Amino acid sequence: MTVATQHIPSKNLLLSNLSFKAGSLPIAGKLALIFTAVIIVGMGLLSLFILGNQSSVFGQQTDAYAAALSDQLSTAAIEPILAGDLQAIDQLTTNLVDNEGIEGVAIFSDQSTMLSTIGIIPGKDPSRIHPNHPLYWHIGESKQIGLASYISKINFRDITVGYCLITFDRSFMNTAYGDTIRTISAITALMVGLSIVVATLLSKRLSRPIKHLVKGSQEISRGNYRFRFQERHKDELGQLMGSLNTMTEGLLRKEQVEETFSRYVSPNVAWALMDDLEKVHLGGSHVEATVLFADISGFTTLSEELEPAAINRLLNDYFTLIDQVAEKHGGHIDKYIGDCAMLLFGAPLQDDKHGLHGIHCGVEIQQVIQEYNLTRRQEGMITVEFSIGINSGTMLAGNMGSERRMEYTVVGNAVNLASRLSSIATAGQIIVTRELHDALGLDTLFETSQAGTIKLRGKATPVEVCHIERQVKMLSSPELLDTLTPGVVH
Repeated sequence: MTVATQHIPSKNLLLSNLSFKAGSLPIAGKLALIFTAVIIVGMGLLSLFILGNQSSVFGQQTDAYAAALSDQLSTAAIEPILAGDLQAIDQLTTNLVDNEGIEGVAIFSDQSTMLSTIGIIPGKDPSRIHPNHPLYWHIGESKQIGLASYISKINFRDITVGYCLITFDRSFMNTAYGDTIRTISAITALMVGLSIVVATLLSKRLSRPIKHLVKGSQEISRGNYRFRFQERHKDELGQLMGSLNTMTEGLLRKEQVEETFSRYVSPNVAWALMDDLEKVHLGGSHVEATVLFADISGFTTLSEELEPAAINRLLNDYFTLIDQVAEKHGGHIDKYIGDCAMLLFGAPLQDDKHGLHGIHCGVEIQQVIQEYNLTRRQEGMITVEFSIGINSGTMLAGNMGSERRMEYTVVGNAVNLASRLSSIATAGQIIVTRELHDALGLDTLFETSQAGTIKLRGKATPVEVCHIERQVKMLSSPELLDTLTPGVVH
């Protein structure tokens, strides 16, 4: 027979914090963005450094080229200037202007008188142009052309005998500089593209174990304590996976202990104990509760006629029904005492209507037992009947026993009286005290009758008791019978 149990939920660890929120960027994307941003910034700074350096180098090379040409022209022009050979001076300027990038050449006397000129030159006194700093200027209106003019002195024995001026087309220099920029930009773009691909692949590889951790944490948070990480990483993530495997093994063991625990004690009691383990110690407190004793009539004779295995199946069948009815009415089985089941209402969970719930439970137990017995007789199975005693009152509820072995139960005069009531009740009867009968107004809910008085040990005054005949509005509980799969006892 399968005994219905209730799983006791444990306090889950905060593993769901590892779960991704809907719409959030995965960690692989975040890593890819970080890697890409770092590479782009790094390549950008490197490109700016290279371009700045190239610009400086290109300017120095241009100045050196202009200085070399000016020195050559100055040296070649000394003799013609001193000789006043204008034809030779014109020949020098004509030959020099044929070089690529040179737009104009001019030679002046020491008095800044123009001796020879060809091409484009600035209309400025050459003596006012600093020899070490080029003159940048433009020509054209709709489309301006950038030019740079370099001046150098023509010296003979430390005496300035004239000036030479060379004008370069800056667009020629800018084109070369632009080619350098395009080359570096192309290389930078290629490196950035490659870096994005590498960063994406690397981030996916790095985030793969993290995704496994997230999946595992989701499984564990859903209660799948049999989940285990199979990956083996020799890093911090591997250590975390190993720790989670160890934790889930502990949680699985705890869950198995809880399931086993809930089969030996009431789920309500187990819940109360597991919810606050610091309160698991001997002792208790007085509570107002209701106790119901359901005892099998004539069990001694029956136990002598049946084999122990048959007796066990018989008790399990009937006690399963009683457990289901008790749960329906907010009570639980406190303990089994041989052929007797002790039911408790109002403890450990407080119930302001524990008395009525206990009475209704007792009435429904008798009705369900009658219906179940009818089914068993039709199948040729042995049947039994229960005598029920119910009482409410103040009782001591808590952990009884020793520090090594204890159980949650209730004790007191009210409990003893309920046990005595079940012992005087006959098969199929429900006996309650007159005090409980009048306090709950049971005569308005049931057909009741006075059953007499009983003498209790230690009490001088007899106790009046009443018999609950039947409920005015009959209960119907076929759903309980449908859920039961009884063993076969002949």
